[in-house]
Amino acid sequence: MFHCVILFRLKPGIALERVRGARVALQSLVETMPGVAHLTVTHNLAAERQGFNLALFSLFETRNACEIFFRHPEYQRVWETELAPVIEHHVMAQGEGDAH
Repeated sequence: MFHCVILFRLKPGIALERVRGARVALQSLVETMPGVAHLTVTHNLAAERQGFNLALFSLFETRNACEIFFRHPEYQRVWETELAPVIEHHVMAQGEGDAH
């Protein structure tokens, strides 16, 4: 299994409804994308979040499936129309391992 975590820092003053729309659009990709084992979008509840207030936790069948996901036109559409307008900065971490 291949893990990917993305932390997002939202732009100041973004309406909660706009953030919800981005979360729903991103979460809906799990149902349409091949190779995605799990995908969760949530508010970052960590005590030391350094301004990163939204998190994407994802699990893919393979590293290749993860790469395909991020290049896929549907993800690109969600990024351009829903995420990019509300995101100030993001960081990504990836790794391989068991899904325990």
